[in-house]
Amino acid sequence: MSNATIWVFLLVGVAIVAFLLIAFARGRRIQARDSGPLHTDEPSGREPGPGPAPGPDPGPDADSGDRLKPHQLKGYGNFGTRPGPGDDR
Repeated sequence: MSNATIWVFLLVGVAIVAFLLIAFARGRRIQARDSGPLHTDEPSGREPGPGPAPGPDPGPDADSGDRLKPHQLKGYGNFGTRPGPGDDR
């Protein structure tokens, strides 16, 4: 490899590192500016409306706070989509 090729790779690497450092610094500056306290006395431009529609009944195990296991999801997925051995298509 010639010296010119090495210098090209070195300059490209330095340019990439400089770009990443500038982007990181700019992102930190924007985040610091935007992360101030929210003002609730200012209108948000949205009118309050009804919340999201309630979903299906999560079942008796939903109160425990744990995620449901696949065998606890009754009626979801491909449950009951395959015909039995005696069913005709």
